[in-house]
Amino acid sequence: MGSNLLEALFPGRCLLCGKWLSANDDPSVPLCDPCRRSLVPIGKDRCAKCGMVLVSESVTCMRCREADFVFESNIALFPYSREAKELITKLKFEARTRLAGLFADLAADAFCPEWETYPIVPVPPRPGRRTPDPVGCVAAFLEKRHGMTVRRLLVRTGGSQQKSLDLPRRRENLRGMIRLAPEKGRPELPPRVILLDDIFTTGATIDSCARVLRDAGCERVYAITLAIEE
Repeated sequence: MGSNLLEALFPGRCLLCGKWLSANDDPSVPLCDPCRRSLVPIGKDRCAKCGMVLVSESVTCMRCREADFVFESNIALFPYSREAKELITKLKFEARTRLAGLFADLAADAFCPEWETYPIVPVPPRPGRRTPDPVGCVAAFLEKRHGMTVRRLLVRTGGSQQKSLDLPRRRENLRGMIRLAPEKGRPELPPRVILLDDIFTTGATIDSCARVLRDAGCERVYAITLAIEE
């Protein structure tokens, strides 16, 4: 019996507090109701470009004023800390794929009204990933549960780990590694798309993907990420 089926039949404990889930909790999400309500998204005081919380800046943060990003804007659901960080870690490295449904619901709620007709383009994972691709899992829920169009337009051919790299070094590391996916009879690229990624760290990955799409003919590239490092 697969792990996902076992989790559905026996929801077990909340992934955050460890409390046994009850009949009153949503069976599709491995969180108790109080822990789910403890997830507080980023509010309106956010950078208009990258989506991080603004403290003393106005409109855009200092990083975005200097970064020369080509994507239009990013909506980050949460700061990459506390409960959100713990859940994203479980989704990414422990294959808790039911969490992808939770993040898909939250992403769908955060979409700007004008985005509803734009296709979603998942940021591709590094080759050789051993656990399920979390971004691909969230995209699948957006497609199946919310009826959104998903276009898997990009592939990643390489690139090393980037955790310790700053923005210029990450850009160099990704140079030539993200490309359009080969597709026979590909229809014309849509003029506007929404990139989907898990964590916005320096913005290098989102921006590299945006540059490939812009060079291929997309007029505007937006983004939504599950969290942003601050």
